[in-house]
Amino acid sequence: MTTAAQTDPVLLAIAAELPEPAFSTGDLLDASKGMFSGRLTAMLATLGIDKRHSVLANYPDVVFHGADPRPDTLTADLAVRSARTALAKSGVDPAGIGLVLGVTSSPGRLLPSLVCDVIARMPELPRDCANLAIEYMGCSAMAKVVDTARWYLTAHPGKKVLAVFTEAITPLSPPLDRTGYGHFTEVLPEERQRTVDALHSFLFADASVAMVFGGEGPGPVFGPVANLTNDLPEDTELGTVPDGGSDLPVVLAEHGRRLYTLSPEVTPRGGHYARQTARAALAAPGCALAAPADAVALLLHTGSTRILDSLCAEFGVASDSPQAASSYTVLREYANTLGCSVPLMLAEDTERPAGTGLAIAFGLSFSAGAFTVTFPDGGWRP
Repeated sequence: MTTAAQTDPVLLAIAAELPEPAFSTGDLLDASKGMFSGRLTAMLATLGIDKRHSVLANYPDVVFHGADPRPDTLTADLAVRSARTALAKSGVDPAGIGLVLGVTSSPGRLLPSLVCDVIARMPELPRDCANLAIEYMGCSAMAKVVDTARWYLTAHPGKKVLAVFTEAITPLSPPLDRTGYGHFTEVLPEERQRTVDALHSFLFADASVAMVFGGEGPGPVFGPVANLTNDLPEDTELGTVPDGGSDLPVVLAEHGRRLYTLSPEVTPRGGHYARQTARAALAAPGCALAAPADAVALLLHTGSTRILDSLCAEFGVASDSPQAASSYTVLREYANTLGCSVPLMLAEDTERPAGTGLAIAFGLSFSAGAFTVTFPDGGWRP
C-alpha cells in the first residue's frame, strides 16, 4: 500500500475583524492610577503593546472600577464578520466549503461551540459541511489549523476549508481591587497571582481572523508543521485555568472570573519550544531554508518585546529588520490575541516578497508549532 502525497494548503483569502472599542496602554495606566507599584507600572508600560481592542465598550471601567461589562459585540458575530469578508475576497462559492474550523481559547459561550454558532449565523454555508472545534490550544492554534487543513484537502481534492479564529479574552480579565499590586520581584510567592491578574488586563486583547484554504491557487503555500507538546510532563502546568471545569466546577476567586495562572518558567520554556520546532521545521525534507535568518518573513507569536528581542537574537535576525516587522507590529497594535496572533500577521496589509517565510507559535497547554509559508513569485499582498 502506497502513501498518498500530502496536499499543502494554499491560502486563497484572509480577513481580520477587530472590535471597535480600542484602549491604549496609557488609557489603562491612567485608569489604574494608585493601584500599581512603580516597578509594575514600568513593566506594563514596556511590554511593547501600545493598544488593544476589546469586545467590551467599557473595558477599563470593568477592570479598574468594578463596572458591569457592557458588550459592544458578541464573539460569534465578530467571527461571522471575518468569515464573510474572507469568503467574499476569495471568490469561493460557499457551497464549495467542505470543512469549517472554529478556533478559540476564549469562546463567547461554552455551548454551542464557536464553529456551530458560526454555521448557525451563516445560512450560505452548506448544512452538511464537516466542522470541527479547535479550542483551548492557546497561542499555538495556527499550527493545528494548518495540519487539519492539510489532512482534509488531501482526502477531499477540490474542496475548500474555512478557518475562523476568534478570541475574546478581555471579558475574562479579573476586576482589580484598590489594595495595591507589586512587580513579581516585589511580592511573596503566595501573592504572585495578584500580579498575574494585573498583567492579564494589559497583555491580552480580542480579534477575529478568517482564512479560506484550497489545494491549489496563487496564494501562499503552508508547509508541513513541526509540533512539540509537553516536552516535559510538567510543562502542562506552565499556565492553567484550573477552575470552571468538571474537576472544579466553581469559580474560586472573589472577583468572579476564572483563574489564569502563569509560571515564572513560561518564558524560558517558551524559548525552548520555539527553538526546537524551528529546528525541526527546517530539517523537514524539501525545506528551502537553511536557518531562520534566511526566511523572508519571520512570524513569531510572543507576549512581549523582551521575548521577541531574545528570539530574534537567537535566530540571527535584527529586531528592526523587515523580516521581523510583522511580529512587533501585531504585538504593538493588537496585543496578545492568543490564536489570532500569527493570523493577524498574515492578514497585515503589507507586501510580502517572494520566497519562504517561517511561522512559530507557542503557548499554554503547553504546545508549539512551526511551519514554512512560501510566498509566490512576484510577491503577495492579502
